[in-house]
Amino acid sequence: MYAADVFGSTTTQLPPPTMSGVKTFSFLDYFVFCSLMLTSAVIGVYFAFFAKQKQNTTKEYLMGGKNMGIFPITMSLVASYISGVSLLGVPAEIYTFGTQYGVIIIAEVLVCVLCSYVFMPVFYKLQLYSSFEYLRMRYDNSVRLFLSVLYCLMTILYTPLIIYIPSLAFSQVSGINLYVVAVATCAICIFYTSLGGLKAVVWTDTVQSFAMILGVVAVTVLGTMDVGGVGVVLDRAAASNRLEFFNLDPNPLVRHTFWTVVIGNFFMWLSHIAANQAILQRCLALPTVGKARRALISLSIGISLFVVFSVYSGLVIYAKYHDCDPVYSQAIRKVDQILPYTVMDLANSVPGFPGIFIAGVFSAALSSMSTMLNSMSGVILQDFIRPLWGQRPLSELAASTIMKTIVVLIGSLCVAMTLIVDRLGAIIQVRT
Repeated sequence: MYAADVFGSTTTQLPPPTMSGVKTFSFLDYFVFCSLMLTSAVIGVYFAFFAKQKQNTTKEYLMGGKNMGIFPITMSLVASYISGVSLLGVPAEIYTFGTQYGVIIIAEVLVCVLCSYVFMPVFYKLQLYSSFEYLRMRYDNSVRLFLSVLYCLMTILYTPLIIYIPSLAFSQVSGINLYVVAVATCAICIFYTSLGGLKAVVWTDTVQSFAMILGVVAVTVLGTMDVGGVGVVLDRAAASNRLEFFNLDPNPLVRHTFWTVVIGNFFMWLSHIAANQAILQRCLALPTVGKARRALISLSIGISLFVVFSVYSGLVIYAKYHDCDPVYSQAIRKVDQILPYTVMDLANSVPGFPGIFIAGVFSAALSSMSTMLNSMSGVILQDFIRPLWGQRPLSELAASTIMKTIVVLIGSLCVAMTLIVDRLGAIIQVRT
Protein backbone atom coordinates (compact mmCIF):
# COMPACT_ATOMS: atom_id res chain seq x y z
CA MET A 1 0.00 0.00 0.00
CA TYR A 2 1.31 3.42 -0.90
CA ALA A 3 1.20 6.35 1.49
CA ALA A 4 -1.02 8.09 -1.04
CA ASP A 5 -3.58 5.29 -0.73
CA VAL A 6 -4.49 6.50 2.75
CA PHE A 7 -6.15 9.46 1.09
CA GLY A 8 -7.80 7.47 -1.64
CA SER A 9 -5.35 8.37 -4.38
CA THR A 10 -5.81 6.66 -7.75
CA THR A 11 -2.05 6.37 -8.27
CA THR A 12 -1.29 3.23 -10.27
CA GLN A 13 0.64 0.68 -8.27
CA LEU A 14 4.13 0.03 -9.55
CA PRO A 15 6.32 -2.98 -8.83
CA PRO A 16 8.40 -2.62 -5.67
CA PRO A 17 11.44 -0.58 -6.64
CA THR A 18 15.04 -1.59 -6.21
CA MET A 19 16.67 0.42 -3.44
CA SER A 20 20.15 -0.96 -3.67
CA GLY A 21 21.51 2.46 -4.61
CA VAL A 22 20.83 3.90 -1.16
CA LYS A 23 24.11 4.83 0.46
CA THR A 24 25.38 3.56 3.81
CA PHE A 25 27.44 5.32 6.49
CA SER A 26 30.91 6.43 5.39
CA PHE A 27 34.02 7.06 7.45
CA LEU A 28 33.24 10.81 7.45
CA ASP A 29 29.74 10.11 8.77
CA TYR A 30 31.10 8.01 11.62
CA PHE A 31 33.67 10.70 12.38
CA VAL A 32 31.00 13.45 12.60
CA PHE A 33 28.79 11.30 14.81
CA CYS A 34 31.57 10.16 17.13
CA SER A 35 32.90 13.73 17.45
CA LEU A 36 29.56 14.92 18.85
CA MET A 37 29.39 12.01 21.29
CA LEU A 38 32.95 12.70 22.43
CA THR A 39 32.21 16.41 22.86
CA SER A 40 29.25 15.57 25.12
CA ALA A 41 31.42 13.32 27.27
CA VAL A 42 34.16 15.96 27.53
CA ILE A 43 31.64 18.57 28.73
CA GLY A 44 30.59 16.22 31.54
CA VAL A 45 34.20 15.62 32.53
CA TYR A 46 34.92 19.35 32.54
CA PHE A 47 32.08 20.27 34.89
CA ALA A 48 32.82 17.29 37.13
CA PHE A 49 36.56 17.81 37.56
CA PHE A 50 37.83 21.06 36.07
CA ALA A 51 35.12 23.72 36.51
CA LYS A 52 35.59 26.26 39.32
CA GLN A 53 32.32 25.17 40.96
CA LYS A 54 32.23 21.40 41.54
CA GLN A 55 28.98 19.45 41.25
CA ASN A 56 29.02 18.31 44.87
CA THR A 57 26.07 20.27 46.31
CA THR A 58 22.34 20.07 45.68
CA LYS A 59 22.26 23.68 44.47
CA GLU A 60 25.02 23.12 41.92
CA TYR A 61 23.91 19.66 40.78
CA LEU A 62 20.21 20.50 40.30
CA MET A 63 20.18 24.29 39.72
CA GLY A 64 23.58 25.06 38.23
CA GLY A 65 24.32 27.45 41.09
CA LYS A 66 21.27 29.54 40.04
CA ASN A 67 23.42 31.81 37.88
CA MET A 68 22.94 30.34 34.39
CA GLY A 69 22.45 32.52 31.30
CA ILE A 70 19.28 32.83 29.20
CA PHE A 71 20.87 31.53 25.99
CA PRO A 72 22.05 28.11 27.22
CA ILE A 73 18.87 27.61 29.25
CA THR A 74 16.68 28.44 26.24
CA MET A 75 18.66 26.12 23.98
CA SER A 76 18.43 23.41 26.63
CA LEU A 77 14.65 23.84 26.87
CA VAL A 78 14.30 23.60 23.10
CA ALA A 79 16.65 20.61 22.90
CA SER A 80 14.73 18.84 25.68
CA TYR A 81 11.47 19.41 23.80
CA ILE A 82 12.85 18.08 20.51
CA SER A 83 13.19 14.42 21.41
CA GLY A 84 14.07 11.77 18.84
CA VAL A 85 10.39 10.80 18.98
CA SER A 86 9.41 14.22 17.63
CA LEU A 87 12.32 14.49 15.21
CA LEU A 88 11.48 11.21 13.45
CA GLY A 89 7.84 10.77 14.41
CA VAL A 90 6.36 14.09 13.24
CA PRO A 91 7.69 13.91 9.63
CA ALA A 92 6.51 10.26 9.46
CA GLU A 93 3.08 11.33 10.69
CA ILE A 94 2.84 14.14 8.11
CA TYR A 95 4.10 11.82 5.36
CA THR A 96 1.35 9.32 6.13
CA PHE A 97 -1.63 11.42 7.26
CA GLY A 98 -1.11 15.04 6.21
CA THR A 99 -0.50 18.37 7.90
CA GLN A 100 -3.39 18.63 10.36
CA TYR A 101 -1.04 17.70 13.20
CA GLY A 102 0.92 20.90 12.52
CA VAL A 103 -1.63 23.11 14.30
CA ILE A 104 -0.10 21.81 17.51
CA ILE A 105 1.92 25.05 17.28
CA ILE A 106 -1.12 27.00 18.50
CA ALA A 107 -1.47 24.88 21.64
CA GLU A 108 2.22 24.95 22.49
CA VAL A 109 2.64 28.70 22.08
CA LEU A 110 -0.43 29.34 24.26
CA VAL A 111 0.95 27.02 26.94
CA CYS A 112 4.38 28.71 26.98
CA VAL A 113 2.85 32.18 27.31
CA LEU A 114 0.43 31.06 30.02
CA CYS A 115 3.17 29.35 32.02
CA SER A 116 5.55 32.30 31.78
CA TYR A 117 3.02 34.73 33.29
CA VAL A 118 0.88 32.55 35.57
CA PHE A 119 2.77 29.49 36.81
CA MET A 120 6.45 30.39 36.67
CA PRO A 121 6.28 33.45 39.01
CA VAL A 122 4.72 31.26 41.73
CA PHE A 123 7.38 28.55 41.55
CA TYR A 124 10.18 31.06 41.18
CA LYS A 125 9.10 32.80 44.37
CA LEU A 126 9.05 29.50 46.28
CA GLN A 127 12.49 28.36 44.98
CA LEU A 128 11.76 24.65 45.41
CA TYR A 129 14.18 21.89 44.40
CA SER A 130 11.24 19.61 43.58
CA SER A 131 8.04 20.90 41.99
CA PHE A 132 6.12 18.33 44.03
CA GLU A 133 7.06 20.11 47.23
CA TYR A 134 4.40 22.65 46.28
CA LEU A 135 1.76 19.92 46.60
CA ARG A 136 2.82 19.28 50.17
CA MET A 137 2.51 22.99 50.94
CA ARG A 138 -0.83 23.32 49.12
CA TYR A 139 -2.42 19.98 50.13
CA ASP A 140 -0.55 17.35 52.14
CA ASN A 141 2.36 14.95 51.91
CA SER A 142 0.31 12.02 50.59
CA VAL A 143 -0.68 13.99 47.48
CA ARG A 144 2.94 14.98 46.96
CA LEU A 145 4.18 11.39 47.23
CA PHE A 146 1.44 10.00 44.99
CA LEU A 147 2.19 12.39 42.15
CA SER A 148 5.95 12.03 42.63
CA VAL A 149 5.56 8.28 42.12
CA LEU A 150 3.47 8.88 38.99
CA TYR A 151 6.11 11.28 37.63
CA CYS A 152 8.92 8.81 38.18
CA LEU A 153 6.91 5.97 36.66
CA MET A 154 6.01 8.07 33.60
CA THR A 155 9.64 9.10 33.12
CA ILE A 156 10.92 5.54 33.40
CA LEU A 157 8.35 4.37 30.83
CA TYR A 158 8.93 7.25 28.39
CA THR A 159 12.72 7.35 28.44
CA PRO A 160 13.15 3.95 26.70
CA LEU A 161 11.06 5.31 23.84
CA ILE A 162 13.46 8.25 23.56
CA ILE A 163 16.42 5.86 23.49
CA TYR A 164 14.86 3.54 20.93
CA ILE A 165 14.19 6.15 18.22
CA PRO A 166 17.76 7.26 17.44
CA SER A 167 19.00 3.69 17.85
CA LEU A 168 16.48 2.64 15.22
CA ALA A 169 17.66 5.43 12.91
CA PHE A 170 21.33 4.58 13.38
CA SER A 171 20.66 0.89 12.83
CA GLN A 172 18.81 1.75 9.61
CA VAL A 173 21.74 3.67 8.11
CA SER A 174 24.67 1.70 9.49
CA GLY A 175 23.52 -1.89 9.85
CA ILE A 176 24.77 -2.06 13.45
CA ASN A 177 22.49 -3.91 15.86
CA LEU A 178 19.92 -1.57 17.41
CA TYR A 179 20.60 -2.68 20.98
CA VAL A 180 24.36 -2.34 20.66
CA VAL A 181 23.84 1.27 19.52
CA ALA A 182 21.42 1.97 22.39
CA VAL A 183 23.77 0.67 25.08
CA ALA A 184 26.88 2.42 23.74
CA THR A 185 25.39 5.88 23.21
CA CYS A 186 23.29 5.90 26.37
CA ALA A 187 26.35 4.96 28.41
CA ILE A 188 27.85 8.28 27.26
CA CYS A 189 24.67 10.14 28.26
CA ILE A 190 24.58 8.51 31.70
CA PHE A 191 28.27 9.28 32.12
CA TYR A 192 28.09 13.04 31.52
CA THR A 193 24.73 13.46 33.27
CA SER A 194 25.84 11.72 36.46
CA LEU A 195 29.18 13.53 36.63
CA GLY A 196 28.37 17.04 35.46
CA GLY A 197 24.89 17.74 36.85
CA LEU A 198 22.63 20.45 35.42
CA LYS A 199 25.46 22.53 33.95
CA ALA A 200 26.73 19.58 31.92
CA VAL A 201 23.19 18.77 30.79
CA VAL A 202 22.47 22.37 29.76
CA TRP A 203 25.72 22.92 27.87
CA THR A 204 25.61 19.54 26.10
CA ASP A 205 22.02 20.41 25.14
CA THR A 206 23.26 23.70 23.71
CA VAL A 207 25.92 22.00 21.60
CA GLN A 208 23.58 19.22 20.55
CA SER A 209 20.77 21.62 19.61
CA PHE A 210 22.90 23.01 16.79
CA ALA A 211 23.32 19.48 15.41
CA MET A 212 19.54 19.01 15.53
CA ILE A 213 18.86 22.30 13.75
CA LEU A 214 21.49 21.65 11.10
CA GLY A 215 20.17 18.15 10.42
CA VAL A 216 16.52 19.20 10.02
CA VAL A 217 17.34 22.22 7.84
CA ALA A 218 19.64 20.13 5.63
CA VAL A 219 16.89 17.55 5.04
CA THR A 220 14.35 20.17 3.99
CA VAL A 221 16.75 22.06 1.71
CA LEU A 222 18.29 19.03 -0.01
CA GLY A 223 14.95 17.26 -0.28
CA THR A 224 13.28 20.29 -1.84
CA MET A 225 16.06 20.61 -4.39
CA ASP A 226 15.87 16.91 -5.18
CA VAL A 227 12.14 16.91 -6.02
CA GLY A 228 12.26 20.13 -8.04
CA GLY A 229 11.35 22.97 -5.69
CA VAL A 230 8.79 24.13 -3.13
CA GLY A 231 6.06 24.29 -5.77
CA VAL A 232 6.40 20.59 -6.54
CA VAL A 233 6.29 19.71 -2.85
CA LEU A 234 3.08 21.67 -2.29
CA ASP A 235 1.43 20.51 -5.53
CA ARG A 236 1.97 16.84 -4.74
CA ALA A 237 0.76 17.34 -1.17
CA ALA A 238 -2.37 19.15 -2.38
CA ALA A 239 -3.09 16.45 -4.97
CA SER A 240 -3.29 13.86 -2.19
CA ASN A 241 -5.32 16.09 0.17
CA ARG A 242 -2.44 16.37 2.63
CA LEU A 243 -2.63 20.15 3.06
CA GLU A 244 -5.15 20.30 5.87
CA PHE A 245 -5.11 22.62 8.89
CA PHE A 246 -8.73 23.35 9.76
CA ASN A 247 -10.58 20.08 9.83
CA LEU A 248 -13.42 21.14 12.14
CA ASP A 249 -15.07 17.73 12.28
CA PRO A 250 -16.36 17.32 15.88
CA ASN A 251 -16.02 13.53 15.73
CA PRO A 252 -13.44 12.61 18.40
CA LEU A 253 -12.71 9.31 16.62
CA VAL A 254 -11.06 11.06 13.67
CA ARG A 255 -7.29 10.69 13.96
CA HIS A 256 -6.51 14.43 13.83
CA THR A 257 -8.85 17.42 13.74
CA PHE A 258 -8.30 21.05 14.65
CA TRP A 259 -10.11 20.46 17.95
CA THR A 260 -8.32 17.30 19.03
CA VAL A 261 -4.87 18.62 18.14
CA VAL A 262 -5.24 22.12 19.63
CA ILE A 263 -7.41 21.43 22.67
CA GLY A 264 -5.99 18.01 23.45
CA ASN A 265 -2.37 19.11 23.13
CA PHE A 266 -3.02 22.34 25.04
CA PHE A 267 -3.90 20.43 28.18
CA MET A 268 -1.28 17.77 27.58
CA TRP A 269 1.52 20.36 27.18
CA LEU A 270 0.16 22.43 30.04
CA SER A 271 0.73 19.42 32.28
CA HIS A 272 4.18 18.90 30.73
CA ILE A 273 5.38 22.47 31.18
CA ALA A 274 3.41 24.25 33.92
CA ALA A 275 4.70 22.11 36.79
CA ASN A 276 7.29 19.99 35.02
CA GLN A 277 10.35 19.30 37.14
CA ALA A 278 12.78 19.60 34.21
CA ILE A 279 11.33 22.92 33.00
CA LEU A 280 11.23 24.39 36.49
CA GLN A 281 14.81 23.37 37.23
CA ARG A 282 16.08 25.25 34.21
CA CYS A 283 13.98 28.33 34.89
CA LEU A 284 15.02 28.40 38.54
CA ALA A 285 18.65 28.17 37.42
CA LEU A 286 18.25 31.71 36.06
CA PRO A 287 18.97 34.60 38.45
CA THR A 288 15.66 36.51 38.00
CA VAL A 289 12.02 35.70 37.24
CA GLY A 290 12.15 38.10 34.28
CA LYS A 291 14.87 36.01 32.65
CA ALA A 292 12.89 32.84 33.38
CA ARG A 293 9.88 34.38 31.63
CA ARG A 294 11.97 35.35 28.61
CA ALA A 295 13.36 31.82 28.41
CA LEU A 296 9.85 30.36 28.21
CA ILE A 297 8.79 32.84 25.52
CA SER A 298 11.94 31.95 23.57
CA LEU A 299 11.01 28.29 23.99
CA SER A 300 7.68 28.94 22.21
CA ILE A 301 9.55 30.46 19.26
CA GLY A 302 11.97 27.53 19.07
CA ILE A 303 9.12 24.99 19.25
CA SER A 304 7.21 26.78 16.48
CA LEU A 305 10.21 26.76 14.14
CA PHE A 306 10.84 23.10 14.80
CA VAL A 307 7.22 22.12 14.06
CA VAL A 308 7.23 24.14 10.83
CA PHE A 309 10.40 22.42 9.60
CA SER A 310 9.14 18.98 10.69
CA VAL A 311 5.81 19.41 8.91
CA TYR A 312 7.49 20.64 5.75
CA SER A 313 10.06 17.82 5.81
CA GLY A 314 7.19 15.32 5.96
CA LEU A 315 5.73 16.91 2.84
CA VAL A 316 9.12 16.83 1.14
CA ILE A 317 9.43 13.12 1.86
CA TYR A 318 5.95 12.50 0.44
CA ALA A 319 6.81 14.49 -2.68
CA LYS A 320 9.89 12.33 -3.16
CA TYR A 321 8.16 8.97 -2.66
CA HIS A 322 4.59 9.84 -3.67
CA ASP A 323 4.48 7.07 -6.29
CA CYS A 324 6.66 4.52 -4.50
CA ASP A 325 6.27 4.02 -0.75
CA PRO A 326 9.46 2.53 0.84
CA VAL A 327 7.30 0.69 3.39
CA TYR A 328 5.34 -1.02 0.62
CA SER A 329 8.52 -1.90 -1.23
CA GLN A 330 9.93 -3.29 2.03
CA ALA A 331 12.96 -1.02 1.76
CA ILE A 332 12.19 -0.09 5.38
CA ARG A 333 10.47 -2.06 8.12
CA LYS A 334 8.44 0.72 9.77
CA VAL A 335 7.22 4.14 8.64
CA ASP A 336 9.23 5.67 11.50
CA GLN A 337 12.35 4.85 9.48
CA ILE A 338 11.25 7.01 6.54
CA LEU A 339 13.26 10.10 7.52
CA PRO A 340 16.65 8.37 8.03
CA TYR A 341 15.96 6.38 4.85
CA THR A 342 15.43 9.65 2.97
CA VAL A 343 18.63 11.07 4.43
CA MET A 344 20.62 8.12 3.12
CA ASP A 345 18.90 8.42 -0.25
CA LEU A 346 20.07 12.04 -0.45
CA ALA A 347 23.53 11.27 0.96
CA ASN A 348 25.38 11.61 -2.33
CA SER A 349 24.65 15.36 -2.39
CA VAL A 350 26.69 16.34 0.68
CA PRO A 351 29.55 14.26 2.19
CA GLY A 352 29.02 13.76 5.92
CA PHE A 353 25.31 14.67 5.68
CA PRO A 354 24.07 11.35 7.12
CA GLY A 355 26.49 11.70 10.03
CA ILE A 356 25.20 15.20 10.76
CA PHE A 357 21.59 14.07 10.64
CA ILE A 358 22.02 10.98 12.81
CA ALA A 359 24.09 13.05 15.23
CA GLY A 360 21.16 15.47 15.38
CA VAL A 361 18.69 12.65 16.07
CA PHE A 362 20.88 11.30 18.84
CA SER A 363 21.37 14.80 20.20
CA ALA A 364 17.61 15.21 20.49
CA ALA A 365 17.31 11.90 22.28
CA LEU A 366 20.28 12.30 24.61
CA SER A 367 19.27 15.83 25.60
CA SER A 368 15.80 14.60 26.58
CA MET A 369 17.22 11.57 28.37
CA SER A 370 19.81 13.58 30.31
CA THR A 371 17.17 16.12 31.29
CA MET A 372 14.84 13.44 32.61
CA LEU A 373 17.56 11.61 34.51
CA ASN A 374 18.84 14.79 36.15
CA SER A 375 15.33 15.92 37.08
CA MET A 376 14.26 12.55 38.43
CA SER A 377 17.35 12.30 40.60
CA GLY A 378 16.29 15.54 42.28
CA VAL A 379 12.70 14.37 42.75
CA ILE A 380 13.76 11.05 44.29
CA LEU A 381 16.22 12.79 46.62
CA GLN A 382 13.85 15.53 47.80
CA ASP A 383 10.56 13.63 47.88
CA PHE A 384 11.65 10.17 49.02
CA ILE A 385 15.17 9.93 50.41
CA ARG A 386 15.29 13.11 52.54
CA PRO A 387 11.93 12.38 54.26
CA LEU A 388 13.05 8.81 54.98
CA TRP A 389 16.36 10.09 56.31
CA GLY A 390 14.44 11.64 59.19
CA GLN A 391 15.96 14.25 61.47
CA ARG A 392 19.52 13.27 60.69
CA PRO A 393 21.24 15.83 58.46
CA LEU A 394 22.15 14.64 54.98
CA SER A 395 25.43 16.22 53.93
CA GLU A 396 25.67 17.96 50.56
CA LEU A 397 28.37 15.54 49.43
CA ALA A 398 26.20 12.56 50.35
CA ALA A 399 23.21 14.11 48.54
CA SER A 400 25.30 14.66 45.43
CA THR A 401 26.59 11.08 45.52
CA ILE A 402 23.06 9.72 45.92
CA MET A 403 21.78 11.70 42.92
CA LYS A 404 24.67 10.50 40.74
CA THR A 405 23.95 6.92 41.74
CA ILE A 406 20.26 7.35 40.91
CA VAL A 407 21.16 8.62 37.43
CA VAL A 408 23.30 5.54 36.76
CA LEU A 409 20.71 3.05 38.06
CA ILE A 410 17.63 4.57 36.40
CA GLY A 411 19.52 5.19 33.17
CA SER A 412 20.62 1.55 33.01
CA LEU A 413 17.06 0.37 33.64
CA CYS A 414 15.71 2.56 30.84
CA VAL A 415 18.29 1.25 28.36
CA ALA A 416 17.28 -2.32 29.19
CA MET A 417 13.60 -1.48 28.58
CA THR A 418 14.25 -0.58 24.93
CA LEU A 419 13.72 -4.29 24.24
CA ILE A 420 10.00 -3.72 24.87
CA VAL A 421 9.67 -0.58 22.74
CA ASP A 422 10.71 -2.40 19.56
CA ARG A 423 7.51 -4.45 19.79
CA LEU A 424 5.15 -1.45 19.94
CA GLY A 425 3.40 0.53 17.17
CA ALA A 426 4.24 3.81 15.41
CA ILE A 427 6.29 6.03 17.70
CA ILE A 428 4.22 9.23 17.47
CA GLN A 429 1.12 7.17 18.38
CA VAL A 430 2.87 5.39 21.25
CA ARG A 431 4.08 8.74 22.65
CA THR A 432 0.60 10.23 22.47
